[in-house]
Amino acid sequence: MKRIGMLLASVACAALVTGPAWGQDSTKAGIAPAETKIETKTETKIETKTETKTETKTLVKHQFVGDTKCKMCHKEQYESWMTTKHAKAWASLKPEEQKKAECIECHMTGKTATDSMLVSVGCEACHGAGSDYKTMKIMKDPKLAAEAGLLPINEANCTRCHNKKSPTFKAFDFAKAKEPAAGGAHKHPVKAKS
Repeated sequence: MKRIGMLLASVACAALVTGPAWGQDSTKAGIAPAETKIETKTETKIETKTETKTETKTLVKHQFVGDTKCKMCHKEQYESWMTTKHAKAWASLKPEEQKKAECIECHMTGKTATDSMLVSVGCEACHGAGSDYKTMKIMKDPKLAAEAGLLPINEANCTRCHNKKSPTFKAFDFAKAKEPAAGGAHKHPVKAKS
């Protein structure tokens, strides 16, 4: 009898631990549901994204400084330029043309960092915005000056404006146009031969 009691006790314990028989509701079976303590480990996974960095080289935007800055060192060229058609380009436009983007584009140099409009075709319209090459130290070194924004005078620079899009376009001869006698360019310094 002792054995049967122990056997029944172990079956009852097993029922409590394992729960009711398959398909049987514990409340109908008269067995109190066993409390089950479930330990859960929460793992926090930190994912570090490595972004691919793409370096984009941005062209430096040089600022226009105006002809008076150029005049400080290039007085002879400035005075010669003042007699050219380029120096009078803005004045050659009618007031209504001075409001048209397609006219302004070639009859002004640009705007300064303070948003002042540089009218007419000034030094920097052909030579490039001078904020970074205007110092004597840089101007004396052609490589540094070019790196700082000084543009070479070539036909491509001239034909940005002297082309068939212009309503007053006439055949353009670069070799002739770069001579001061043609009225567009200024006198160029004569370099001493070494």
